Amino acid sequence: MGVQLTFDHAVHFVNKPEQAPEELAGLGIHTVNGGRHESVGTYNALTYFDLRYIEWIGIFDPKLLPPHQDTQRYGLVDTLAGDGYVEGLSRIALRTEQIDELAEQLAAEGNQVIGPVDCSRRRPDGKLLEWKLLFAGLPDEGLPLPFFIQWNDSDEDRRAELTANGTITDHARGPITLDYVAFTVRDLGKTVGRWTKWLHLEAGEAVYDDYWKGKKQVIFLGTFQLVFLEPDQEGPAREYLQSRGERPFLVGLNSGQEGSPEQYVNIHGSFYHLK
Repeated sequence: MGVQLTFDHAVHFVNKPEQAPEELAGLGIHTVNGGRHESVGTYNALTYFDLRYIEWIGIFDPKLLPPHQDTQRYGLVDTLAGDGYVEGLSRIALRTEQIDELAEQLAAEGNQVIGPVDCSRRRPDGKLLEWKLLFAGLPDEGLPLPFFIQWNDSDEDRRAELTANGTITDHARGPITLDYVAFTVRDLGKTVGRWTKWLHLEAGEAVYDDYWKGKKQVIFLGTFQLVFLEPDQEGPAREYLQSRGERPFLVGLNSGQEGSPEQYVNIHGSFYHLK
């Protein structure tokens, strides 16, 4: 048995996070402005589905961004810088309450491990949020591993506070859940094999996805799914792989309402499956 992991959030780089609340309201999705990461020059907006969320991250001061060669190895800013700060999904974060044990687990599997490191962000209402981050990977890795977060506050306290301040609330589209994130990969077997081994998770059988035109395999994270797609025909997934490389390319959102219209929407460079 490995360390218990839970999906925390997906990171989507956008040029102007402050525009996200109005843009997403047009899709019936509630979003709020977040705050600033003062030390690295980034800021965000946030879309919550209970405690799972999407972070729409951007840059408020390019002068504060560390040069790419000085970014935290395997960290989020390292990935954003390597991508040239192009709009689109970038990374995912998994939550744990055993971050020190997780560092040992990942190191034992042969990964380079950095952290845990202490982090913080000040919300617009002045509250200081604090957490720890852990980064890990290998230099030849195509798809970056998730980064890992341990919040200082408990899930129960965070849910209560986020509900009280209106960050977690009803969406006009319905009681939406964030069900999965999908990634484009070049070698399905290699990637799924590494992630299941390193994170001590289980995977389903590989199948063919007719819509996205490629082999697909799912890693299960409780009720959440990490979906990996190796496209083998021309189409949006292969084009994404060619332009962005091995990255998250799709987020699945489910309103839970029978008969709700199903659609794939391109939002700032990546796809969202709405149903």
